[in-house]
Amino acid sequence: MSKIYIPAWHYKAPGLVQRVWGWSPIEEMVLLTLDATPGTIDDLASALHIPRQVAASTVARLMQFGLIEVRMSPRPMLSTNLVGREFIRGSRALPERSADREIGISVVYEKVGDSVFRNRDVDTIPMTRLPKSGKIVAFPVGEPLETDYSMMQRVTQFMSGMLRPGEWLRGIQANSSYLERKFLVLDLNEVRDGAIPPGASEKLIEALKSTIKTGTLPVTAPPAADEPPAISTDFSADQIIVGARQQLERFEQIVKAAKSHIFILSTFVASQDDRCKENRDRMWQALDDACHRGVKCHLFFGTSIDAPKHASAMHELSERLSGIRRTRGYVLAHRDSVESHAKFLVADDGQGGAVVSMGSCNWLSSPFSAVEVSIELTEANAAGAAMDVLQSIIAKISSAGQSIEALQFIAAELRRNRSRMSAATAEPGSIRASMRILHAADHNRLLRVAAHDAKTRFICCTNRVGANMVPALFDPAEVASQRLDEVSIYYSRRGGPVKRGHVNEHRERLKGNVGIFGVPEPQLHAKFLAWDDDHIVVSSLNWGSQSATVDNPMDEIGLYLEGTGLATLLLKKFDAEKTRAAKDA
Repeated sequence: MSKIYIPAWHYKAPGLVQRVWGWSPIEEMVLLTLDATPGTIDDLASALHIPRQVAASTVARLMQFGLIEVRMSPRPMLSTNLVGREFIRGSRALPERSADREIGISVVYEKVGDSVFRNRDVDTIPMTRLPKSGKIVAFPVGEPLETDYSMMQRVTQFMSGMLRPGEWLRGIQANSSYLERKFLVLDLNEVRDGAIPPGASEKLIEALKSTIKTGTLPVTAPPAADEPPAISTDFSADQIIVGARQQLERFEQIVKAAKSHIFILSTFVASQDDRCKENRDRMWQALDDACHRGVKCHLFFGTSIDAPKHASAMHELSERLSGIRRTRGYVLAHRDSVESHAKFLVADDGQGGAVVSMGSCNWLSSPFSAVEVSIELTEANAAGAAMDVLQSIIAKISSAGQSIEALQFIAAELRRNRSRMSAATAEPGSIRASMRILHAADHNRLLRVAAHDAKTRFICCTNRVGANMVPALFDPAEVASQRLDEVSIYYSRRGGPVKRGHVNEHRERLKGNVGIFGVPEPQLHAKFLAWDDDHIVVSSLNWGSQSATVDNPMDEIGLYLEGTGLATLLLKKFDAEKTRAAKDA
């Protein structure tokens, strides 16, 4: 038998491709001429020495994009309008022209060499028609199944070199997708003769050659190591948000600015009649106003503890917001837990960009009375990477297709336009920073690295200390204290079996080396790590009470930023907020 059967996934979905045009020299010259000397089409053709038909068609295109207008006084003539003049005199690039087209995507992803093929270029067979014997490579056991999200990533990469000049893949319409396990069928005799499907990876080719030579079946490729890459980004002081009032104000500002989409992932959801209504009413009102403007609200919660309670609260919120426009199309309030402790607020900024806020704040349940710390990302690469993480978190629930698609489109648009948000256009005073996204198990490793590498100080803030506080936090802090004069731990609550006496024992044991500060009021809900002058981690992880594992990498998400003075800046804001809140208490 010469055929071999390799585990594969067949994925079909409509894709949206956008073609983008720049502007020709004729169009630019017409605009410049009409700005300097308004006139008729005949005047324009004469001044530029171009055929009248060319002048007329160019004027029509410029009018279509709202750059020129007709003046009726003192006589009918063409001239640039306010928008056109701003583009010319403000040295701005002319607005791009674009058109969308839908394409059918049908690809096969095989699990031996991680190749992606066009479906029409290969033969596949359903699992139900697989022969009982032969050269059959089994699907890997225990690996996560492919999802719309994982296949979107592969399709985007696969399509990048296959589109026409000027085109790019905006995204995939996941609601109309099809994903099925199949087997890729290859004839080893044809492979021996060099007939290999286009797109086959070198790894697959080598595996097939080895099978031909030895008769040993290939093995499926292990999952690629998911080491988060470092991202170079621009950062400013006001993107570190510290405090309760500040979080609420920024929530209102971000939601107010949005014109198309808002995404919120909160661990918990408060019911509409819950106490602490004053601050929450401001939050609900901001979402009410967004729905009234036609902004789509995508709402998620993360806890699996008492999930029915939070699902019920999410239903109440959905009913409230859906009633604003008497339609449910603008509110996608998901009542299944995504099983993540991460907290996200994502929205378009109303000006072609987007903002992502990540940190400790439970947006849909917070009374906005505790000290919180969040980081805002606006630069394209950083914000796009954070949106990718949110996509992978919400992909766990089947109802999230529209939300994933919307996130994908926003991130793609943001990255395509990243040139206008580059370092060359960075605001004065911005800090050039290196950013790395931390998954759950990355936190403990980095904390230990920081404890060994810190040169001047080591500061950690955790909402709770719990059963694992000694190995997770106190021991690394003690290691740091052997070299450093400033080592401090801040917390507000105790969890699990930990009593006040347990913490006091360690406070006395480490006295003079590590400062362990319990701060009951104002409650510290912030979770951050800061060392030296330039290193900070802002996270959803309670460093002193939670043991993050590799089993659920999306359970906790943090941002590690390294940039000049970032730790100094964060700690200054933190100390000021503690002092202010204590006076108000």
